[in-house]
Amino acid sequence: MSFLSSISLQVSNLGKFWQEKINNQILRWNLVVIGLGLAYLFYRFNDLPDQVPLYYSLPWGEAQLAQASTLFLLPTFSIIIGIINNLLAAFFSNSIQLLSRLLVIFSLVFSILSFIALFQIINLIS
Repeated sequence: MSFLSSISLQVSNLGKFWQEKINNQILRWNLVVIGLGLAYLFYRFNDLPDQVPLYYSLPWGEAQLAQASTLFLLPTFSIIIGIINNLLAAFFSNSIQLLSRLLVIFSLVFSILSFIALFQIINLIS
């Protein structure tokens, strides 16, 4: 019974955390940026060639190329990072306020940088 009460307490903390104005706004902006990235990728997907440059840390040439469908990894990682960071931020919101705020902000920054990378890759090759 105590396990269920601790889970309900965590869910309650999650709701309280998202009801704070700044956390709610950052979460909404994060969802908007991810949605824009997905919409732009779906809109331009038919214009993309079979292989696109994605792995810029590898040596120049064929090693940097990946299938066009791997561009969906960028919004997917943004969603995963956003979910994990928001859950951790809600967990730490009562004890370490600064950490919870930084986690939420980092998820937004990660989504913005992911969107910029996606936008640049698509505009570079089409």
